[in-house]
Formats: sequence, C-alpha cells, structure tokens
Amino acid sequence: MDNFSGNKTTLLNELSGGNVEFGEAFAMFINDMVDQDGYQNPYAKTYFIMSPSWLKLANQDNKTKEDNDKLNEEFCETIRDTAKSYLLFIARETGNLTGKLDFTQYEKFMMKYRFNKDASRLQPEYLAEVKTKIRNAFNKIISHGEDDKLPEVKLLDKECMADFIAALMISVNLNKNDEFDGFKIEGSIVPREYVVNEHFLFEAGDNMFGAKLRIAHKMLNNQFE
Repeated sequence: MDNFSGNKTTLLNELSGGNVEFGEAFAMFINDMVDQDGYQNPYAKTYFIMSPSWLKLANQDNKTKEDNDKLNEEFCETIRDTAKSYLLFIARETGNLTGKLDFTQYEKFMMKYRFNKDASRLQPEYLAEVKTKIRNAFNKIISHGEDDKLPEVKLLDKECMADFIAALMISVNLNKNDEFDGFKIEGSIVPREYVVNEHFLFEAGDNMFGAKLRIAHKMLNNQFE
C-alpha cells in the first residue's frame, strides 16, 4: 500500500479520470454475481452502468442520427471511465504502478477476489484448473477476442479493459423463433448473462464472448462502417 501511495505518477497519468472507489464498487458488484463454481448468485442484482437519461433515450423509437451519436459518445466515455477506475482498483490491490497489468498481476487479483470464495477448495488439482481459466481470460481480453493472435506485448491496459466491460453489456438478440438474430447493446450488466459471459471468457479459443469482445473493440474505436 505504501508503494502504491508513494510512487504512482505514471499510474495516475495512464488512468487519469479514473476513481479507485468506483472501481472497487464495480469489482465487488460483478464479483458478487457468481459463486466459486461460476453459478449465479440468486441474490445478485443488475448493475446499471449507463445513466437513467441514456437508458431512456436508448429505449425510444425513431431515434435521430443526433440521438444515436449522443448515445454512442456517452456510452464510450462511460465505459472508458469505468475501465480506468477498475484498473486503478486492481493496481492498488496488486501493487501495479503503470496501469497496465501483466499476467502475474491479473492472476493475483483474480485469485484474491474471484477464486478465493471457498479457500478449502484451493487444492493443487483445482488450482491448476483455475490458473488455466485465468490464463484463458487474460489472453482473450488482451487480444480483443482473438486469442489465437496474441499481441507481442502481453499487457492488459485501459483499452483492453474497456473492451471487456463493453462486451459484458452486449446481449444476444433472438427472433420470434428464439433463433440467434445478432447482438444488442444494453446499459447494464445482468447477473444471468454475466454467468454465461464469464463461462466463455474462461474457455480457450473462439466463442461467443470472443465475438462480443471484437464487437466492443470496433465500437469503442469507431471501426464500424
């Protein structure tokens, strides 16, 4: 903690605009959505990231181009601020001073908050399984959903974290026959959907959450045609 407090100029410059208390609240909220084995906590509540005004406008019919531009601008700004705040909290907990996590730091955080809900389970065989899940998640996030194309510098930065948070807010659209009909952007993280997203996050290879990460990355970087 002293190290974090005494030498954090680089960290604060990298994550300017973030708020460590907000990041902690976000971390605790999503951590509460699942139990040790990844099943939904029946008492978990939906986490609303976007403002009530954003949600109201997003649910209106016949939106103008100006409306959509306003929604997109606020969405991207909110997601980026949330990502910086979340990283600030992780940095505080792991002693990171750059705002860019290596795998060891990400693993340390995940072991402390995600996989330490039942310490009696932390036996060698189970730990090996957990560490594989954490590695899969790290690779998927830093590669923006393309974990067969890992970057040369393997660090989880604010852009990667923004993709991750935005991806959590993308849900599957179904048609009247309950068939897949694309994705839609939500203003919240819903526990039952978080459970599914986390399951695919922890799996290696391309899957639904990898697709969500790619969509989120394009959306936040204005790469849609």
